[in-house]
Amino acid sequence: MELNMKNIPSVIATLLLCILTHSCMDKALIDNNSNKESKGNNTISIYCSEDNDLYKLLKTRKQSCNRYDEISLALENCANDQTLLILAQGYPDTKTILPTGFYKKAKEKNLKVYIEFPDRLASAQTGEIKSTQKERLVVTSPFLGKKQALDVLDAGLFSYVEVADRESHLKGAKVAGFKKAVYGLDGTPYFPVLFEDEGVLISTTKLSDFKKSRYSPYGTSKNIIGSILSQLSIGMDEEAIQWEPIVKPTFGPDDPLSENAYQAAIDRGAEWYTKGRFLIHQDWEEHWRAIDIKKLPVGPPMDLFLPSGDGSLGVMEGHYSYINPDGSQQYRYWLRADCVAETAMTFSIANDINENSQYSDISTNLMNFLFNSATFKTSNSKDPNKSSYGLVGWADTHKDRYYGDDNARVILGSVLAAQTMGNPKWDKQILELILANFRTSGEKGFRSGALMGNNIDQTTWQVLMERDLENIAPHYESWLWATYLWLYDKTAYQPLLDKAKKAIEITMANYPSNWKWTNGLQQERARMILPLAWLVRAEDTPKHRDWLSIICDDLLKHQVSCGALREELGVGGNGRYGAPETNADYGTNEAPLIHSNGDPVADMLYTSNFAFFALNEAAQATKEPKYLAAVDKLADFLVRIQTSSSGRADLDGCWFRAFDYETWEYYGSNADHGWGAWGTLTGWTQSFITTTLALKLENSSYWEKTKRSSVGDHIEKVWEQMLSGVEH
Repeated sequence: MELNMKNIPSVIATLLLCILTHSCMDKALIDNNSNKESKGNNTISIYCSEDNDLYKLLKTRKQSCNRYDEISLALENCANDQTLLILAQGYPDTKTILPTGFYKKAKEKNLKVYIEFPDRLASAQTGEIKSTQKERLVVTSPFLGKKQALDVLDAGLFSYVEVADRESHLKGAKVAGFKKAVYGLDGTPYFPVLFEDEGVLISTTKLSDFKKSRYSPYGTSKNIIGSILSQLSIGMDEEAIQWEPIVKPTFGPDDPLSENAYQAAIDRGAEWYTKGRFLIHQDWEEHWRAIDIKKLPVGPPMDLFLPSGDGSLGVMEGHYSYINPDGSQQYRYWLRADCVAETAMTFSIANDINENSQYSDISTNLMNFLFNSATFKTSNSKDPNKSSYGLVGWADTHKDRYYGDDNARVILGSVLAAQTMGNPKWDKQILELILANFRTSGEKGFRSGALMGNNIDQTTWQVLMERDLENIAPHYESWLWATYLWLYDKTAYQPLLDKAKKAIEITMANYPSNWKWTNGLQQERARMILPLAWLVRAEDTPKHRDWLSIICDDLLKHQVSCGALREELGVGGNGRYGAPETNADYGTNEAPLIHSNGDPVADMLYTSNFAFFALNEAAQATKEPKYLAAVDKLADFLVRIQTSSSGRADLDGCWFRAFDYETWEYYGSNADHGWGAWGTLTGWTQSFITTTLALKLENSSYWEKTKRSSVGDHIEKVWEQMLSGVEH
């Protein structure tokens, strides 16, 4: 074909016109995802960002979608009788600003419209943007079906625009309950979230980013999205409305575990501390300290581009339970002694398993920080003449508050860390810590929840030892008895065995009717197993084995087929932190993850973590087949539910507090005001699960691993200094 040179200008002009036309169309119509195989003839026009979860769901399900970056263009290009979605882009800071005449034009075109976070309704303006703290979404109409009435959706820390109260499909309110608002909306303020206004479906918050905002439970979130689509005549089968959570369990309930699954879980469990920047670094120490000293030491998620510490400045507590709109979680910046010791234990045994010199250095630094700095000490706790001598404070902000269970975990973490690293430099201080708790326990072996330094230093340790005190609360008391039994094994000092036995016997005589339970009866059983297992080690008698069997068997009655331990509330008035009794109570105190017995939830903060550790000790002490099998099942369960996330590294390789083993997702009642369903803990949870997996991988136990500890070598001198006159 020959080109006529005279026609070149007209050809160029034509080409330029095509380019300009195409460019203008691209600007207006960002993404045309029309598909010949889409269901029905409904073409959806969407104003949203390209990464909006609902938009991506529709695209992948062969829906005919046109995405626009301007509301006016979306409205203009939406054909008559079709569907228009206006999804929030400035959320949670800026309302969706609708163009003048929007509602009138949409009505003229007979459009099916859904709008999020709008600046106004057809009938009125919207009010201020409000943020939430403990509110959840509640189904308040047959919109999802009659069976879904009062279903609850936890949408994290969501925001909404105020509108006048009206009939709604969803309302926001602070409500008690597991997956249902068990008290309805009684006695709690509420506000409209999803409703129809002059034929338009309105959401006062952003429901369309259900994946990145980690709305849960999954089934309720799925039902809500499905009902919205159905209302808008967007035909999608129920099976098509699904997505993969950005934070999910590493394995499904039936997935086979590979030979290296335990090793991988241990490695990831240790890496989580550094990936998540929980170890405090000098470059951001001032930022950390400014939040650590607050009454509620909670702050923004860590910038993961900052350097990780090496243990020399300690470790933060973990994640706060509430989820931000972007799916991140705030951190608990608090610096606690038990978390420091337990993290040292974790790094030391991770190094023992996989020889990582960095882990050994971190563990050493944490131990030096714990024992060689004044972080958790007062002038009195360093004074041999004071009753608080040798005790370790709860936190850097509460140096003179001494919880027995926290001190017990400091002891256990420190002993294993020192022994695994073969470093005896902290032996004397660990021994002093055991005896400091021993001598501040009463004559029957009980100590009470917490001792305050300014109280106990007004009297003598002899007076404290003579107290006639009973506190039938294994959560607070029992692990100290385990430390006495452990030290007795190393020293043969009879008072250590006698005090532990006396306290254990009283506790078992009061089981279960008089036990004081904290967040549930299961966690008290989980705590009681350790001293019972070590009592069998120290003095193996039929009676002591019977005691161990009673508690283990009752705990394991609630182990389900997947290995999870179902939570159980106690009965009567012995619970310190029971399920909320009213909507107003929700989120005001510590609380269990379940509302009623039978709710299918495992607790990795108070029960499963400690039960795993203690059951392994019981299994190794007795070689009882049913205990060995139970440990196997629980270990597999914990490996399966370790988090996996391709998003934030701080949410990959950890264990949240709550897990719903029936729906296989991280979910529970988030009623606890500080350590709720999605909380993590560098101590308690992460440390004991990772450490016990390592012990199990070695087919060993803590007792056997620390059998040759030199902590007891200083007993004669330290006993004379701290317990002068007490026969042994």
